Amino acid sequence: MKLELAMNILIFACSLIGSAYGLFNFFREKKALYLKLVTCGVMSLMFSRLYQVIFLSTQGNLNSGFHIGLLGTIGSFMFFFSANYGQMDGLVDDRTNAFRKTRIISLIAPLPILLIYLFFLIKVNNTELRIVWGIVTFFIIQCAYYSFKHIIIYDVELGIIKVLRKYNILVLAYAFLIMLEAVGLYMDIKPLYTASCVCIGFVAVALLPVLKGGVKKWTI
Repeated sequence: MKLELAMNILIFACSLIGSAYGLFNFFREKKALYLKLVTCGVMSLMFSRLYQVIFLSTQGNLNSGFHIGLLGTIGSFMFFFSANYGQMDGLVDDRTNAFRKTRIISLIAPLPILLIYLFFLIKVNNTELRIVWGIVTFFIIQCAYYSFKHIIIYDVELGIIKVLRKYNILVLAYAFLIMLEAVGLYMDIKPLYTASCVCIGFVAVALLPVLKGGVKKWTI
């Protein structure tokens, strides 16, 4: 429990820094909705971990099944998905046959996530956890699909997607790390759990500065 508390404090602190950075830089007039949605995704992660820190400090562990903190995790993926699908995808994919190959190849990204969930399904002997993480996985694979798609897709003339590739690589890494964190936590694989949490903290801090570095090039 001490390790779990420490890791959640770490991720909360990192996502708090990331959220403050996003609020300062992106919640201003004339800033793109895309940037605000991504910031909200980091904030969802922050609130998720804040709840988990409080719960672990007062109630014990989170291993029994569903808890409210998971809604924050789902929310983070919903915001990242909404940013890519709702704000960007229509600019680079006109749904014609020209991009059919890219749409098919992009299915590669969700497959490892599904395999991790199947491993989780087999190894974890808790029906509630299986159902809850099946729902979480559903939102993760949607986000992973569009992040990977925007990494590999042929860019439009203005290069608005190309400059966001580093950002999308981090989001894709975040998707895998959340799954690996769950495997490490619920199967009691401490090295995997610790490494996953540390990397999630890094993503939480780095995501918005990397995004800002990319969008600066939109005007070039």
